[in-house]
Amino acid sequence: MLIKAEERNYWIEDTGSGPVWLLLHGFTGSTHTFDDFLHHMNNECRLIKIELPGHARTGPIGTVSMEKFCLDLAMILDKLGVEEINILGYSLGGRTALSFTLLYPKRVNRLILESASPGLPSELERRERRAKDQRLAGLLYREGIKSFVKYWESLPLFETLNRLPEQRRKTLREERTSHSVEGLAESLEGMGTGSQPSWWEKLEEVRANVLLVTGGEDEKFRSINQHMEQRLFNVRWVEVAGAGHTIHLEKPRVFAKIVEKFMI
Repeated sequence: MLIKAEERNYWIEDTGSGPVWLLLHGFTGSTHTFDDFLHHMNNECRLIKIELPGHARTGPIGTVSMEKFCLDLAMILDKLGVEEINILGYSLGGRTALSFTLLYPKRVNRLILESASPGLPSELERRERRAKDQRLAGLLYREGIKSFVKYWESLPLFETLNRLPEQRRKTLREERTSHSVEGLAESLEGMGTGSQPSWWEKLEEVRANVLLVTGGEDEKFRSINQHMEQRLFNVRWVEVAGAGHTIHLEKPRVFAKIVEKFMI
């Protein structure tokens, strides 16, 4: 269903009953991102999935900043009658989950960050990343969505996904190509790592219980999360052997067990 926040409509799926868990996908993802691992879940809960600005059925809604989206999300939760939530966010969704937790600390109880970061620490790094994201947006407009996804899949960050069976890789490719050029370009501009605030100096303020999950073969995010663990208050960090950046796809059974244990 579509729910309006301000003048923007967001695609929401709201199912089940029990403790409320909000699921936030990564860049080029959708509400289907976590389907594989959810098949292995036994815990009963209410799942709220949202397609982030620029993605899938939410689609292009203008350039939405991280802070603006978090405000929209708070309004959507109010409309759904939800005050306190738990959040699972992957990559872009993890950055968004952390942002929401810091901006609305009284609303988040538990927080799972899969392959996520607090952003970039320096203005120079953020400026360089914004320039990189602008080049990616240019690639989208020049080459189209299929060529962009082919490039995206070739990044070293996703190399371990080549181990997935062909059918699962095909399903992932279909999810990634379901978006519009305009939508993904808006996402890069509004909620890219270089555009969002850096939360590194705010991590000590997080009072939610936090679970960090990284793949043992994802060196970049293992290093980032090692530093995050040192700054967070109530935190546990789990590394999943044999996985890269996309743990919920590469090791869905293992990921489900990790999530279930944290939910208790």
